[in-house]
Amino acid sequence: MNRFHVGLGVSGGIAAYKAVEVMRLLQKAGCEVSVAMTRHATEFVQPLTFRALTGGHVIVDDYDPANPDPIAHINFSQGIDLLLIVPATANIIGKFANGIADDFLSSTYLACTAPVMIAPAMNTTMWEQPATQRNIERLRADGVHFVEPVAGELACKTVGTGKLEDVENIVSQALGLLTAEAQRRGEERGTGAFPEKGVSIESNDPRRLGVSAVNDDLRDERILITVGGTREAIDPVRFISNHSSGKMGFALAEAARDRGAEVTVVAGVTTAEPPEGVRVLRGVSAEEMHTAVKGELERATVFVGAAAVADYAPVNAADAKIKKEGKEQLTLELKKTPDILAEVARNRTNGLLVVGFAAETNDVVGYARSKMEKKGLDMVVANDITREGAGFNSDTNIATILTRGGEAIDLPKMPKRELADRILDEIVKLR
Repeated sequence: MNRFHVGLGVSGGIAAYKAVEVMRLLQKAGCEVSVAMTRHATEFVQPLTFRALTGGHVIVDDYDPANPDPIAHINFSQGIDLLLIVPATANIIGKFANGIADDFLSSTYLACTAPVMIAPAMNTTMWEQPATQRNIERLRADGVHFVEPVAGELACKTVGTGKLEDVENIVSQALGLLTAEAQRRGEERGTGAFPEKGVSIESNDPRRLGVSAVNDDLRDERILITVGGTREAIDPVRFISNHSSGKMGFALAEAARDRGAEVTVVAGVTTAEPPEGVRVLRGVSAEEMHTAVKGELERATVFVGAAAVADYAPVNAADAKIKKEGKEQLTLELKKTPDILAEVARNRTNGLLVVGFAAETNDVVGYARSKMEKKGLDMVVANDITREGAGFNSDTNIATILTRGGEAIDLPKMPKRELADRILDEIVKLR
């Protein structure tokens, strides 16, 4: 039996072919998938492709004589657990945001009572246009979820943000949202379990789906976490960075997700894999991470600065590889990078909690307490990275938690996932 029913909407962009991959991954995860396409989408991928793989009618036009359902936009939208749009063009986003219903997909959106998730893909200039960003913000305010596009080389050979996110990450975020919504509906019924959709109790086990059925004390929180290290370019080949793996930040994201929070991660360079069910944005340099955080901060209720952001970056990165011939020494002029944590704390609104990390090699608690006071933080998690079983790349950590006006909490060596829950316990107390 199928775990969830997903309505997959495909709009007319070059990335439409990737919707086939999204559909296949959803099917492998045990989901039933029904497909709706815009007319322009059919110019990139034929409906027959989706029909052959789903065994169901692919709807393009409500009034097509071949359509077996005369009110398909109503019945299609009412029978799904999630409406997922991959890819979403600037045009379809504009229609959704302004209530235009001039085709099957836009009509389905207006009739839909299930959660909606949109994965945009478009030219960089179109993505950055104020009109597009206004439409996106309007949809966010309406409760629509977004899988942000990523930076890369686009079909038009432009390099910039606008490329469709990896299909694996799209499906991961979709499944995370479906699982969280199923958990919420189960608790509203007072059952503490998922609503039945023809799925056995065993396959609905929250531990199997990565959701805690016991503790959802963060369900009203929107947590924004920075993760990993940053890279500051010296030239196109070389950079300044650090040893951060992202393990601690991703452990926090996973734990917060399991306790019901809506989680967004801004990740720099990481060697660890992000958990399923969290939204991941990339900011490789300190400046890119700073920009991504500013764009997400307004919606956050808790900010956790777990990233190891470079304090300095080269003033002028070379356009070409610096050659070593004839140079016994190389002098770099460095400038300070944005202090993301201090800026977030300084400009906080609406009761935002701000948590920082302090990776030190000596006088750990002293430096951490000073950091908390100088930057106006609510909490600092301090650790001595020279101790065995603590610090970068380790699966365990040893930490001291400091809160404003509270006693230092010394924690022994433990898995980072366990430490993540201990940190979240203190965040709950601050609330």
